[in-house]
Amino acid sequence: MNTPCLRFYTGGLPMHPTTAQAGTIRDWLGDSARCEIVEGPAAFEGLEEVDLLVMMGLHWTGMAADWAKRLPYESPTPAQRAGFLNYAASGRPLLLAHGGIASFDDWPVFAATLPVRWDWKVSSHLQVETYTVQPGPDPHPLLEGIEPFAVVDEIYVNLQLHPALRFAVHAHTAYHGAKFPMVISGSGGAFPGSGQMVYLANGHDLRAFDAPEVRKLWLNAIAWLTSPGSSPIS
Repeated sequence: MNTPCLRFYTGGLPMHPTTAQAGTIRDWLGDSARCEIVEGPAAFEGLEEVDLLVMMGLHWTGMAADWAKRLPYESPTPAQRAGFLNYAASGRPLLLAHGGIASFDDWPVFAATLPVRWDWKVSSHLQVETYTVQPGPDPHPLLEGIEPFAVVDEIYVNLQLHPALRFAVHAHTAYHGAKFPMVISGSGGAFPGSGQMVYLANGHDLRAFDAPEVRKLWLNAIAWLTSPGSSPIS
């Protein structure tokens, strides 16, 4: 069996140390995968041999604000945009994580292509504190070895799903009577050839990665997405 090639799109918002998180995931995987960690839209170049694109970074026009450390924002070039769209339409899988779904607000096609996205008009987040993640009752490979667990994180509110996405929610966090999805799988979406996807909502900073169950969720998701014949709903 060939070793899968994973490309991690990272960087951007300093509060989300995604490059360090991707390095942690690479260490978890060891020799079971070839991992490429690329900051910014350059991650969308040369995707022809990539088996799994992992969207973690958060690059958007608001990076110039004082609270975001006045970071320079780099919008994807036409070639980089084409690279992402070609990947999304290729039938290969997509792994979305935390703030990666809020990138490139000056490129509406990006948001329209994502199966799960942050909408800057209606999406928001709760404060960083300790939350409990509750797995759903239905068995699924993503939930193998997962029991209810506590995690220090921020919780996203009012995320949007692509209307053509066939999806299942596998875990949630309850807060003041409302439930927020933490693990989503799906297929379909913007293109007829869209492949399988997983969204892992946990991961504001490295404290979230201290939870052993978060490590297990990442390993389960990568194994499932890179295995042939996976089905989003069991």
